[in-house]
Amino acid sequence: MGVGSEWHSRVRWAECDAAGIIYHARVFDWFSEGRIVWLVDHDLDYYEVLRPQGIELLVKSATASFHHTLHPGDPVRLVVESETVTPTRVSFRYRVLAPHQTNVVALEGLTEHAFVVEGRARRLDRFAPDIYARFARSR
Repeated sequence: MGVGSEWHSRVRWAECDAAGIIYHARVFDWFSEGRIVWLVDHDLDYYEVLRPQGIELLVKSATASFHHTLHPGDPVRLVVESETVTPTRVSFRYRVLAPHQTNVVALEGLTEHAFVVEGRARRLDRFAPDIYARFARSR
């Protein structure tokens, strides 16, 4: 796994279901927020580096596994790491650590992305070798 980044928040009421437990679909928003932080930490800011060059990270798949419940007000510590980097794809692994428990994972996930330029999948190593090198160094 690559060098990790962290995103911190708290579970909000709006992110929970009627039982007061984190609603499963909301964690994908957390993954997106964490991925944006990871990109900034690796000199790949989505809004200042990638998008100005027309590079998008198209989500090909996203999964989440839930191990412990999270409730409104619980602290969220999301750790994001790059898992694989190829000339055409990148994947990220996510772990949300359980509040008040050391090293216990409350939920985890994985997203896989294709490098897309102007609506077409592209080999990043050929289109933007310097940016691809930054991704590759993250491993």
